[in-house]
Amino acid sequence: MLNYADYLMIISLPDAIAKEISRYKQASVNCIGHFEGMYSTAHIVVTHQTRCKPFLVQPAIVQMERRLCIMPPVTLQINGFNYVSHGQTAKTIVAGIEITPQTDKWFRLLTSQMGIKLKNFVPHVVIATNIPVPTFNKLWPNFKDREFTGEFTVKSLTILHRDTYVEYQEWKIYKELIFGNRLTAF
Repeated sequence: MLNYADYLMIISLPDAIAKEISRYKQASVNCIGHFEGMYSTAHIVVTHQTRCKPFLVQPAIVQMERRLCIMPPVTLQINGFNYVSHGQTAKTIVAGIEITPQTDKWFRLLTSQMGIKLKNFVPHVVIATNIPVPTFNKLWPNFKDREFTGEFTVKSLTILHRDTYVEYQEWKIYKELIFGNRLTAF
């Protein structure tokens, strides 16, 4: 039994889009060398909860599952590349999710049903994370004007977990929460 666990709640991507993101990551490695997350599977992070007591989190996840099963699936569109700044020293290149009024409402409903508050949440898929600005300046021209589109339907939320205090611990699937279709308007 875990004393403390970290939980990562993600939206998985279809294989075709995940493979395309993987190709962009490999092309980035060829351009700038190794970087953090270069081998990670592409996904959208909704929230990352650290150092949690499993006996408290697990009942909360059961309650969350009851609330999420009434949410409808949503169709998301990937549209181009963007970047996120981490102060003056590093940036992350991402594939952007197009935010429409419908998707904005869906993500607000998702976080509400999950019982979490996310300040300034912008869904995205990470390509190259936390790279130093000089390296970013070398890599960004390869993404800046490149077109990349894709569409997929989100049917579930995946919850991953790992032991907080074990070094090099891999994430394992804890639970897959399936969206239903019982709410007709949101």
